[in-house]
Amino acid sequence: MGYLTVWILTVIIEFIIIWILVKDNPWLLLLYSVIINSLTLPIATYSYINLLPNIYLVEITVIIIESILLMFLLKIKYPKALMISAAANTVTAFIGYLMSI
Repeated sequence: MGYLTVWILTVIIEFIIIWILVKDNPWLLLLYSVIINSLTLPIATYSYINLLPNIYLVEITVIIIESILLMFLLKIKYPKALMISAAANTVTAFIGYLMSI
């Protein structure tokens, strides 16, 4: 599966999860999903392939980075941002795993 396809699926899936949990302006949340995943997905992919082939450490790092971004973009408290990021990334990681087997 190509990188662009993975990026599109990640953006859509994480947007849906963020929208379900935040229930705010869907177009703005979609924009945030595009921005956040455009930053974290390339870095995570590069890190996993070239630097640290440990999916757990890469995902934990992504969850932390995305939760900080969500906290600032959505103007919410960090625990809620962390929960949203963890939920979104757990789902996308699990779907990615299922697609790879």
